[in-house]
Amino acid sequence: MHAAMTSNEKNRATVEIVSDTEILITRTFPAPRDLVFEAITTPEHVRRWYGCEGMEMIVCEIDLRVSGKWRYVLRVQDGSEHGFRGEYLEIAAPERLVSTESYEPIGPGHEMVATVTLDERAGRTTFKNRLVYKSKADRDGHLQSGMEGGMQESFDRLEALVAKLRR
Repeated sequence: MHAAMTSNEKNRATVEIVSDTEILITRTFPAPRDLVFEAITTPEHVRRWYGCEGMEMIVCEIDLRVSGKWRYVLRVQDGSEHGFRGEYLEIAAPERLVSTESYEPIGPGHEMVATVTLDERAGRTTFKNRLVYKSKADRDGHLQSGMEGGMQESFDRLEALVAKLRR
């Protein structure tokens, strides 16, 4: 099944259902891939783009090596905290990054594998993130969580950041 979840607006991410346990997120950034890779793997940069307006990133830990761990915690205006964590499985800078990812409140057993590829053509980088879930229920829960709105906002902030870094 191939269903686009978002409109094809210019510079918006698309979310495609690839299978019962996979989705593919795609967005193009007007920047070279080494800069996009740096922006998605360096804590000082991730703090500037990850999350939504009104959220504060209170933890941003990245141990960028195979078997290294990463963890982000966002605090919402109501004081609640949302933690995400994972482990790096493969790093081929600046074109590929594979890691596990889990949302801490759900608990163990629901990790997904995220495979990010960055393909540069003419100074523009196509970011693809293939998420593979353990079950259809996990995939559907993620899609229904409101993640798409937050992802679009985060990617807009990432695009603004790489534009500043390019100068």
